[in-house]
Amino acid sequence: MTKENYIIISIGSNYNQKENISFAKKKLAGMLGEQTSFTRDMWTEPVGIQSEKFINCICISTTRHTLLQLSKAFKQLERKCKRSKKNDLINKIPLDIDILLYGEQRYHEKDWERQYIQELLHDFFDKKGNFVIDPTILLNT
Repeated sequence: MTKENYIIISIGSNYNQKENISFAKKKLAGMLGEQTSFTRDMWTEPVGIQSEKFINCICISTTRHTLLQLSKAFKQLERKCKRSKKNDLINKIPLDIDILLYGEQRYHEKDWERQYIQELLHDFFDKKGNFVIDPTILLNT
């Protein structure tokens, strides 16, 4: 059996934003279980593309799923919200789910530097002070 790992996931949408973020949260909570917590939703300007504003949030949880299993499941959720190469080409991102942390391994290093990611991560310190996570993982951002 795979050991339990902490995960931090960023979720964003610039098309049908409220509905797609709500859909993603419901599906992720069902997939990851009761240890799952979400930040507030934050409207942000697009980074590196011209498009409508995004809604972004962050999910923190624990999982016994492998990184590959999670990646496949998240891509499937993105496709259910109509994420496609065609839409990507016109900067229409119905749902973007990125794994920022799995276990002790960080991913998408440039995302960690984004202001909205740092602001949203601090929601867990304010609202979820009893949520157990290695603070050095978050403080290195």
